[in-house]
This record gives sequence, structure tokens and C-alpha cells, in this order.
Amino acid sequence: MNGIQSLFDKICLLNQAYKRLEDEKGENYNLFKVIDMTSNETSVHSAFLADLLNPKGLHHIGDVFLRLFTDEFLNGMSFSTETAIVEREKYIGPVTATTGGRLDIIVTDADRKAIIIENKIYASDQENQLIRYHNYAEKNTSEHKLFYLSLDGTVHDEDKTAKHDNKELIEEEHYFTISYESDILKWLEQCREKVVNKPLIREGISHYINLIKHLTNQTISKEMEKDLKDLILENPKYIQNLGIIREAINLSVVELQRRFWELLKKKMEEFNNDDNDYSVIEKGEYRYALDEKEDRINKYYKGNLNNKRYGFEFLVNRCGKYEIRYAVRMDEPMVYGFFIRGTEDNKRKISNNQEFDNIINTISESLPIYKPDKAGYYLGEIDWDSKQTKFINLQFKKLDSETLSALAKMDETVSKIAYTIKEDIDTLREKTKNLRY
Repeated sequence: MNGIQSLFDKICLLNQAYKRLEDEKGENYNLFKVIDMTSNETSVHSAFLADLLNPKGLHHIGDVFLRLFTDEFLNGMSFSTETAIVEREKYIGPVTATTGGRLDIIVTDADRKAIIIENKIYASDQENQLIRYHNYAEKNTSEHKLFYLSLDGTVHDEDKTAKHDNKELIEEEHYFTISYESDILKWLEQCREKVVNKPLIREGISHYINLIKHLTNQTISKEMEKDLKDLILENPKYIQNLGIIREAINLSVVELQRRFWELLKKKMEEFNNDDNDYSVIEKGEYRYALDEKEDRINKYYKGNLNNKRYGFEFLVNRCGKYEIRYAVRMDEPMVYGFFIRGTEDNKRKISNNQEFDNIINTISESLPIYKPDKAGYYLGEIDWDSKQTKFINLQFKKLDSETLSALAKMDETVSKIAYTIKEDIDTLREKTKNLRY
């Protein structure tokens, strides 16, 4: 145990030393963080990528970056980069089960060949989204590549976005996945090399690379990476205990999240009084985070994506045949939001009728940091790009520096989250207290 403790102490000291060095060099300074625009898909990520891909972009160096992209990702599909036109948020018609929506990025050439990029940072997949975009491309292009771009290169909800009735899109045939953490980073590094003598463009790309590394939790420098490997691999005792060290870390990560949920449940119950109940709903069809039988937290870290979006639900108001509820759910980052369940069947209810619109408008007016989820999952979902957001951005899978700093002071962090949830529940309770269906 002394040997293991010694290793952890040395890793912590090494980390502190490199953090001080990064601060001295100013390597942690990032314009995207300064202006609090790190995760906005449309205004930041799609905008930046589209401009790099655009031969007529503000960089004014033609199709250099686009050619690098086509060489890296098109795998034999010819594409005339000189004639390419880039569009963002291209409207392709009203949304139906199999058509319509908006394309995040589409690049087309004179031969009607197209590169289509569906860009996902934290947003949920929309219903039949890849199906709709694939159908559009089949009808309106001579040849195309449809890319699903996410932080880790995985589709968030394949059943929801790539399957409809008897039609199922096949990865590597109908669409292709690429990641920010490796694919886009590699391309960006290539782009930066091409503008080494153009300092403003070079540093702009550098800031964006820094942002991607932050979002994908790749904050260890090459130098620190080497020192960490040398520290462990040059000591036979550390090598001998690598198995137990890895197991200890895995157990600690699971227990850390379990303690978060247990403390949040306790903090919310402390608000209970004769007039208001803030207890977690433990019975029902939703995926309760602390269900011992299901053991969802442990499964989450073993890569079972079906265990995403478990968490807690709280009753806001009963409105006859519906209940307005508040949910906290596991995702990357965590999701907070209002939705409706049926009181008879306990099913989520999403509708476009006037009754539901009234609740959406009430949430928008009284709690503007919540916005309707594009996928129709929430009537009001926390807007991480809102300057008014009071929640702490927690990412239990990536365990980035922000998350770990918050969890290191667990009681303070959970108290703030619990108080914010209570405030928002109180606001909507008051606004909807006379609402009946």
C-alpha cells in the first residue's frame, strides 16, 4: 500500500509541476473559454469548421484545408475542391418521418457531389435524423459521403437516428463516423502546418485545437505523457501493481458517481416541508440511478450505452391526466430539464398541441436557461451555452479537470446543484399551479 500511495503522490506532484509550467507559458489561455463559447455546435464548432472547409473562407488561402479534408476522409471519392460551395444550417424541407430538417454542414462541388456533416457535441440525436439526411442526399446529389461527427466518434443513439420502420442505415456504407478527439484533431494539426507563416490563422487554429483537447479531456502534454510512462515503467514494483492500481481507479470512479447521486438525493430531501416535497421518485418506469438490482452506474463505466440517461425524477405538479416532472439524467454533460409524463401509463408525453405549447412558453418565459430539446425529449432542457446557466458542467465519463475539481469538493458542489433544482422547481410550480388537463 505504501508503494501505491507513493506512486499516486508522485503522479500528483508531476501533474502540479506541469500545470505550473503551462501557466507560466500561457498554454491554458483560450479565447473560446474566455468568451464562454466552448460547446455551441452551431455558432462555434460548425461555424469554425465550415469556414476552414470553405475555399472562400475568411482565411483567404483557397481550398488548402478542404483538400486536406478530402484526402483524409473521402477514401477514393473524387471531389472538385476548387469549385466547392459550403453551406451551414441548410434547410431541406419540413421535418417528416423520413425527410426534411437542417444540415449542419454541406459542401458541394460543380458535379453535384456532396460532403454532409452532422455535427454533435452534446446535443441528443433527433428522430430519424440520419435517415432524413441520407434520403435527401440520395435524391439531390450525384454522389455523397454522410459523416456523423461527435467528440468520441460514436453515434449517440443509433436506433433513434439511423433506423425507421424496415429501413436501417449501415455504418461505413450509408454513413461514416469521425471523431473530434482523433480525426478532426489530426486534420487540424495538418491545417496548422500549412499556415505556419500566417500567425493569426495559425493561432486561431491553435486555440481551436486547444478547445477540442479540453472537450475530449486530452490535457496531458507529450512531455508529461513521457514522464508518466517513465515514472511507472522504470519501477518494477509499480509494474507489478498495475492491475490492482487500475482496479482501484475503476472502483473509485464508480463509487464517486454513486456518492454524487446519494448526496443529491439527501440534499433534496432536506428541503421537504409541509407544503412542498422534493423527494426523488423511486417507483416508476424510468431508470432510477440508485436501483441496486440494475446496478446502472457500474454498467455505465463498462461501456453499455443503453444505460445512459438514468438518473432522478422529481414531481413538479399534477395536472389531471399529466404530471410535470423535473429530471436529472446521466449523459455527457449531465442533462437537467422539465418534461411531462402520463399519470395513467407513466409514459413520457411529447406533443405539439396547445396544452403542451402553454407549458413550453411558461418555461421559456420564467426560466430562460431551459430550452425545448431539438429531439423532442424535453419541454425544457438546460442550455449549456446560456450565460445564465447556474449548473456545473459535470461529465462523469470523461472526468475532465472541471468535473474532477467540482467532485473533489462534493458537498459544496451538490449543495449548489440541489439548491438550483429546488429554485427552478419552485418557479414552475408557482407558474403552473392552476394548470389542469
